[in-house]
Amino acid sequence: MQEIQQLLSLTRQLKAKHGRSFTLDGRLVGDIGEVLAAEKYGLELLPGNTFKHDAKKVVNGTELYIQIKASFKGYCYFPFGENKLPDYFLALHINEDGSLTELFNGPGSYIVEHYIQKRGLKHYKETFYTLSKGVLMALNNEVPKEYKIKEV
Repeated sequence: MQEIQQLLSLTRQLKAKHGRSFTLDGRLVGDIGEVLAAEKYGLELLPGNTFKHDAKKVVNGTELYIQIKASFKGYCYFPFGENKLPDYFLALHINEDGSLTELFNGPGSYIVEHYIQKRGLKHYKETFYTLSKGVLMALNNEVPKEYKIKEV
């Protein structure tokens, strides 16, 4: 089928250009989100499958390490466990036109302190929490501007 061949060709081109997998078996949305976030926020992507963080950005001489989660759905996953807590967490909704809606932008600890601990949120098999788009956006509105990753 010609459309599938085109899709596979596009993923090979994206992999060559951005150094991400762009595999069609589950990583595609995450890889797309990371590349779009890097462009929008001026991030330097870390090598694929780097533990805990996907990108970094130097701000006033300090390296900020960022975990990026992107989704076409109404929720994002947030990691469970102290050793998995990202320095910064950037959750994005990918719209049908390819644009991004920022769901959360701030320190990972902010979500833990202001939502997970306060509500005694249950994790999934000690791997992640599921946070809805609405919850993330409400928390995002509370994060002070000076703790946000600036767009370029």
